[in-house]
Amino acid sequence: MPPTATPSAEYAQLEARLQQKERELYSIQRIGRALSSTLELDALLRLIIQEITTLMDADRSSLFLVDHVRGEIWSKIALKAEVREIRLPIGKGISGYVAQTGEVINIPDAYQDDRFDPGTDRKTGYRTRSILCMPVWDPHERGDARQVIGVIQVLNKSNGHFTGADEELLEALAGQVAISISNASLYARLDRKFRETDLLYEVEQMLSTVFDMRPLLTGLMSRTARHLEAEWVLGFLPLGDTFLFVAANGDRDDFYAENGAVAREWYDLMAAPTFEALTACWDDVRHYFRLPADLGPGDGPLTWTGFPVDGDNNGVVMALGAGGGRTRADADDRTMLELVGQKMARAQELHNLRETLFRGERLSAIGQMMSTIVHDIRGPVNTIYGFVDLMSDDGTTPEERAEFAGIIRDEVKSTMNMITEVLDFAKGKTSILPRKSSVRNILKVFKPRLEQMSQKFGSTLDLSVESEALVYADEDKLNRVFYNISKNAHEAMGSGGTFRVRVYEQDSQVVFQFTDTGPGIPREILPRLFESFVTSGKDSGTGLGLAIVKKIVDEHDGRIELESPEGEGATFRIHLPVLQKG
Repeated sequence: MPPTATPSAEYAQLEARLQQKERELYSIQRIGRALSSTLELDALLRLIIQEITTLMDADRSSLFLVDHVRGEIWSKIALKAEVREIRLPIGKGISGYVAQTGEVINIPDAYQDDRFDPGTDRKTGYRTRSILCMPVWDPHERGDARQVIGVIQVLNKSNGHFTGADEELLEALAGQVAISISNASLYARLDRKFRETDLLYEVEQMLSTVFDMRPLLTGLMSRTARHLEAEWVLGFLPLGDTFLFVAANGDRDDFYAENGAVAREWYDLMAAPTFEALTACWDDVRHYFRLPADLGPGDGPLTWTGFPVDGDNNGVVMALGAGGGRTRADADDRTMLELVGQKMARAQELHNLRETLFRGERLSAIGQMMSTIVHDIRGPVNTIYGFVDLMSDDGTTPEERAEFAGIIRDEVKSTMNMITEVLDFAKGKTSILPRKSSVRNILKVFKPRLEQMSQKFGSTLDLSVESEALVYADEDKLNRVFYNISKNAHEAMGSGGTFRVRVYEQDSQVVFQFTDTGPGIPREILPRLFESFVTSGKDSGTGLGLAIVKKIVDEHDGRIELESPEGEGATFRIHLPVLQKG
């Protein structure tokens, strides 16, 4: 009969087992706390590996994530190992085999198992002895649809090899790990969706505010590169017989070029894009657009998509080196790139529409201006023709011919003033020659023209000058301002009415106030009164009078105000800064 353990020995064994269970429970508690402490995938993987290694009393552990799209398993964390990232095809090595089959693998001696790949050991100098590999199943799937989303690999048990109890413990942990990885992946995808929304919002703002194609498209590419964590994002947009090429990275390096000599193969690629066709013609693309030698598909990840532009033409947008090694939802990246491509096409469409609109507006403005000028000049020219005919009549007296000549001279002068007014305004001409002037002297020069205008229209003139100040002004240009305002006022009043001119000081400024008793400014043109070619139904004039008034006042660092209660006339106030008291 085998010897019976003494009570003290049994007690010691029970106590050792109890201490072991306490350590396991404590470690499980720490793992649970670690798994619930973060949703960032990289930080989560690091915590999982640290705690599982301690709990399993192992030398090191790795957690491989399964990328079913690429057919790979990869790990960014390998505790105590020199290799920071490992990538393997599904099915290769012990971990790859577990990812493919979903089986639990417990190997006491790794080098005795044909499935073991010693390549990593040779690279790092590490010696693998015992291995325990456990699949991590997708917690959201059931039955045949269930997939392995990860593999926990534990190496080199401190004392001997891994036991059945270790398998049960690791299986329990794998369930918690599965939920944490799934939650982290959902969180990462949700975070990406939020960032996608922010990106698309930024792009929409750019489309509405940036009209130059180069900063618009390079900005779009740069933002997309940062979002996809890509080395470069490239876009190709067909523009008739020309190709537009745009490339940018997250560091704001960019290329922007157009070329009409792109090879026929490139057009074929745009119509039916494939990775092989892209790689085959890339050297030509680099040559056509003078790209740096290191910019191209290369050996890194490449995500790309085509998008329709117009008719049979397609564009292509691609991300080089996207993902930075992370597990990526390639379908999401392609969807994002497709949206970016559509924004490129929309940007070009908006650019073309704006150019068409601007051309139309310029032609319309030119046509409106020419129509107005021709209409305004026709009147004086007809008058000149009429009086020239009268002067040639033998029955006219010398006194009458002198009168007719004066009228013709006035009409020519009026026509020349119109032409000068239009040309100065069209050229944006700034020709004020300011000098120190007294308010009284400015009004003294303007008063005879004002009295003549009042006499012509039969209006009552009320002139009041209550300032002795000096201003820094161009007297001729200010008289032109006063004349335009006064002429508009008298034409609005017609025959009769009262025109009041008052000059006074207010808050270190001289105020020139002009008030008429006409019908007031029509409500519909009030907001546009100082714009070009805005008139209120007058029979003559270029429609530039008040636009020129505003321009001259602005050049004097002054401001102009308007009050026009409906049906109660109009009051213009021109404020100019006082230079000094007279």
